[in-house]
Amino acid sequence: MTTSTITPAEFEKAVARACMKAANQYLGVEPFRCGDASAVLCGAKLADIAREAGLSIPQTRRRMRVLRDQGKVITDETSGSWTRWWLVGLAAQVPAISKPCKWVPPPAVHATPSPATARQGVTPAPVPLREPWWKVLGVARDSSTSEVRQAFKDCMDGVPDYDLDAEQQRQRIRDAYNARLTEDGISEYE
Repeated sequence: MTTSTITPAEFEKAVARACMKAANQYLGVEPFRCGDASAVLCGAKLADIAREAGLSIPQTRRRMRVLRDQGKVITDETSGSWTRWWLVGLAAQVPAISKPCKWVPPPAVHATPSPATARQGVTPAPVPLREPWWKVLGVARDSSTSEVRQAFKDCMDGVPDYDLDAEQQRQRIRDAYNARLTEDGISEYE
């Protein structure tokens, strides 16, 4: 837990990430069915928000109270339970999640397999090819370092915080950027 200071906009993004991570654990009960009113029941706890923002719990509590006074967050204070927090309007930003299909029984299988299928082995799934760094970052291969750096920042800002695989997308962008730096023999920290 770090005690660094972050801007209010960065803090709100951290709150959104913590809320979405908490709600993702309750997808079976459809936390977004009634918008923010039902999503707050599955919202983030204060400790989760503090961890996501990299702040202490007292710092986070003070910031959350300010957001609540501004009308930007709502709470669910069920007696005997943790207080859950939710950003107002966040449930409307979540894309609609399709309901699972009805279960369809598998087709009937013969009791004895034919000789042809008995000898067949399992074919491993193809390994996806790694995309070149310039395609991931959306720049030309001969771009300058400053253009690549700007594309990296734009790509990182373009990843929505509420996306379920946002961390994998960010890691893919980081890997592409590091590949470009390695190609030029530049250290990431120079």
